[in-house]
Amino acid sequence: MFCTNCGNKTNTEDNFCGNCGKAIKHISVSEVERPSPKIESKPMPPIYKEPEYVPPTVQPSRRNSQSDAKAEKKKEEHKEELRKILEKEQGREITEQELFEANLWLTNYAKLMYDCAQTEFQRKKKLEENPKGFHLEGKGYTCCVCHNSVSDEQTWYDENGIKCLICQEALDKNIIPSSVASNQDSWYSIHDFESSFFMKPNAVRRFVKEGLLNPRVIKDSSGRTHFQLFLIEDHEGILPPKEATKWPMVKFKKDGKDWYHSEPWFAHKDPKEVLGGYKILEYMSTMKENEIKQSYPDLSFQLHEGSKSILKVDCIEEKTEKSAEENTKSEPEK
Repeated sequence: MFCTNCGNKTNTEDNFCGNCGKAIKHISVSEVERPSPKIESKPMPPIYKEPEYVPPTVQPSRRNSQSDAKAEKKKEEHKEELRKILEKEQGREITEQELFEANLWLTNYAKLMYDCAQTEFQRKKKLEENPKGFHLEGKGYTCCVCHNSVSDEQTWYDENGIKCLICQEALDKNIIPSSVASNQDSWYSIHDFESSFFMKPNAVRRFVKEGLLNPRVIKDSSGRTHFQLFLIEDHEGILPPKEATKWPMVKFKKDGKDWYHSEPWFAHKDPKEVLGGYKILEYMSTMKENEIKQSYPDLSFQLHEGSKSILKVDCIEEKTEKSAEENTKSEPEK
């Protein structure tokens, strides 16, 4: 064995190191072989784990099966009723695919209307607590007057609907009546003049300048024109009800199927019959070619004869015929 202090070799019976005098400790065999005491670890408390939810198994009852059968029968009755309506309207047999698509569209439309009704109900309920109105939270709202998109603090909702703050101020100052917000058919906009009387904005501005039309002008905080409209009640004997110039739905064939789209009313009716007795007809007869909205060349061939003189579509037809002649001349002879 060796001294633990200086490393000198010693005998087993020595009690001290002969080199450094360090006492030598003798360890018995029993002490060497004695195992070290074990440290027992304390048991950790169990960690609580939320049990997974397992839905209870519902045993089909006679009552549930009967209600399901009634609901399914009701659905089939509604589908058959829809089929009869479609076949009567189309004048032919409706396929299962067409019936499925129509039923799906009606279902989604009903859900949409229900959601809108729920939203409106909540707003009306809040309006009872805030009778003067309040801002709406969120984005993508449309002012019912100027039709601009508004969001959050720029909105105002009251009994007259959703409006931007500029139009709301015009209502508060009686620049426009509340009927403007609640009844869209009580006034014309610049866009309405285009669709109803095929007038471009420059023609409307000329008639305003000449004093023939009297707009209600809504201005912003800087004094600029934000929106202008023309009340029918301000133009008695001049502007007709909007219903008179409503675009009709017209059926047409495409790929062997019946389709529908709206077309200008003056494509099918005589303006003298529709607007007779209203001075707007006199104004229209004084319009120049650059003041007429001529975006219907594809419909010019089926315009009512009475509309051609006012629309001055002869120039469109002449250009079409002229271009057709030029194309014919330019084609090489076979």
